[in-house]
Amino acid sequence: MTLRIHSIPQVISTVALLLCLAWLCSGGGCATTERVKVTENEKTWRCDKQADNAMKQHEYGKAISLHQRLLDKDPSNGLALYHLGYAYGQTGDHLREVCCYEKAVGFGFKKDHIFLNLGLAYGELDQLENAIGAFDKALEINPGSADAHFGLALARYRGLADTLAEEEFLKAIEIDPAHLDARLYLSMLYADRGELQKACEQLRNILEIDPTHIRAREFLERIERE
Repeated sequence: MTLRIHSIPQVISTVALLLCLAWLCSGGGCATTERVKVTENEKTWRCDKQADNAMKQHEYGKAISLHQRLLDKDPSNGLALYHLGYAYGQTGDHLREVCCYEKAVGFGFKKDHIFLNLGLAYGELDQLENAIGAFDKALEINPGSADAHFGLALARYRGLADTLAEEEFLKAIEIDPAHLDARLYLSMLYADRGELQKACEQLRNILEIDPTHIRAREFLERIERE
């Protein structure tokens, strides 16, 4: 019997938040003052310290204002545009988020994490082809990004390309065997296809890594009751 516990549009919203927060904590966002050097014109982009602090405190309205003030003085600051887009994304304004990311890319800010977040933002807007394109660009820059493979898998899954989605989930897991989200949503894919043994295998792997994972345990118990 085929089981469903989440629709993919609901899933990607949660994942987008988790991954964006992960980038923030790892330095991809505004948690610390960031400098990016652009080799073609030897320009160094810097982000405003107050704007960084507002992001760190999750004061996104203030962060938006401060980044806009910085961009009034330096409209081509790709780093500030990236950070502004991130702040818009945290307020749910994904249209402005995408616009800022695309402008940042146009000015030469082309790191894998901006394409990852761009893909997630396009996913929020249900623009799956654009999301897939962004994830592909992230993987061109960093083929070893488990998160980019995971994001691409979600976009493929939403587009009902489950075989391609399965491939990307498996790549994410191969790169990072402890990528629990990839294992969880792969188990959903298998359950949707009626491949319950494979679904249970992924769920048991999750519980071996994290015995406290409630969603995996509940899903496994639900399958086993069928």
